[in-house]
Amino acid sequence: MTSEVSRVSECAFCRIGQGEIDEDLVAFRSENVFVVPALKQRQNNPGHALVLPVSHVTDLHEVPTDLLHEIFEVTVKVTCAVKDAFGAVGSTVTQNNHIPGQVLHHVHVHVVPRFEDDGFRMPETALCEAPRGGRLALAAALRKALRLGA
Repeated sequence: MTSEVSRVSECAFCRIGQGEIDEDLVAFRSENVFVVPALKQRQNNPGHALVLPVSHVTDLHEVPTDLLHEIFEVTVKVTCAVKDAFGAVGSTVTQNNHIPGQVLHHVHVHVVPRFEDDGFRMPETALCEAPRGGRLALAAALRKALRLGA
């Protein structure tokens, strides 16, 4: 059986949350929550972001109430920021809890910027991995918009 320490050290989201990797992709960070652009971006919805707890929690129903509140307070800020950062008219907010095909088991909330006639659908079969440079630009735009809205 894998130990908790081993699971956390293998979790990419934990490593980002703890500042071990990809610090330049973090658009927002508090003591308990951080925001990064999603690895897979929809062509018609640039700026898809993830809001995550720093601590390793795998099930939404296991998130302590105070942390759950903070996650969704930050999610609200991100829904406002994507309008300024990317010119979105709105956003779609989702959270997957152990769905088939999920690779990383770490609670996270998706904020997908929405645009007129974007053809948004779920699930999206045409998702593709965004290059790091593109995600850095998305993080910078979102970081700037989050600072302005603070």
